Amino acid sequence: MSIHQRAFLLLSGEHPTLPYAEVRSLLRSEGISYPEEVKDDQVLVLPWESRLAELLGARAALVMEGGRLLACADHSQEALRRACGSIDWGFLEGKRFGVRVTRIKRYWTDADLQLLERRIGDSIPTCLGAKVDLKSPEVWVRGVISARGIYLFMSEFKTERGTFFRRRPKTRPYFHPGVLEPKLSRTFVNLSSVRGGELFVDPFCGTGGFIIEAAMMGIKSVGIDLDLRMVRGALMNARFYGLDCDILHGDATELPLARADGIATDPPYGRGSSTKGERVEDLLRGLMRGAREILRKGGRVCFAAPSEVRPSLVAEREGLQVLEEHMMRVHKSLTRAIVIAESG
Repeated sequence: MSIHQRAFLLLSGEHPTLPYAEVRSLLRSEGISYPEEVKDDQVLVLPWESRLAELLGARAALVMEGGRLLACADHSQEALRRACGSIDWGFLEGKRFGVRVTRIKRYWTDADLQLLERRIGDSIPTCLGAKVDLKSPEVWVRGVISARGIYLFMSEFKTERGTFFRRRPKTRPYFHPGVLEPKLSRTFVNLSSVRGGELFVDPFCGTGGFIIEAAMMGIKSVGIDLDLRMVRGALMNARFYGLDCDILHGDATELPLARADGIATDPPYGRGSSTKGERVEDLLRGLMRGAREILRKGGRVCFAAPSEVRPSLVAEREGLQVLEEHMMRVHKSLTRAIVIAESG
């Protein structure tokens, strides 16, 4: 496979495993093949697919940037020189371009980033008529230093991560403490592998964070909550963003729906949120039974629970196939397990 037929993805470093899982789930939802050719620290290299940039640029929460891979090299100036010499720079003909190199963590710390940028820029043939423009380039040539080497790619999309901060929960008309931030809410929705136009359900919708993120991605969204105050608040929040979502008053263990394509939810744990007197384990069992009944074959549920209640085991005992489990430390006394399970 030609190097230009590979995609490079720069992932968020906010969690060690969730960014990779989100990419896999998003590509699966669109039927895109996703064999990992290189998996490095905050780096994925995959076969190039024309829909990749549009899909990840519009939906991903934990992907920062991506584009077609140009070259990769070991942590040495000579290896970088050879890699730059192997690149067909024709795509820069007559273009204004900029070069930026990013270091992940403390890899290759004896390399000067500005010197690397100059060396990459100097390797571009002058006969192409390309000009350096760091203020408004037509093309960014990017370098990323990770554990296994330096990767050069043509930047073709960047996710708008600032939008998550602008719609943080406290900026909404109805706020309740303990809700997940938009970035993590979107990640949960994406981990359910639901695609645009399909039906997504959050059985413990609370103030509406998950259904807001799903609706913003063009997914039909239904939220359910046992607390009427939350139902009214979630409706208020959805309308605040101009979104058309269905929010129902109901019990997550007896879902008032016939079918769903994907489910994602963050059930109450009894820590800052009410379980209405039920044990967390019982809530999870009821949720899994409901998910099994309404999910289409191959549909997925993504949910969180305290690791101590062994949520993967609960899902398996209720007839779902557990695909992944990711651990996230919340504070000293709580580690959250994020489970992805599939209906058979």
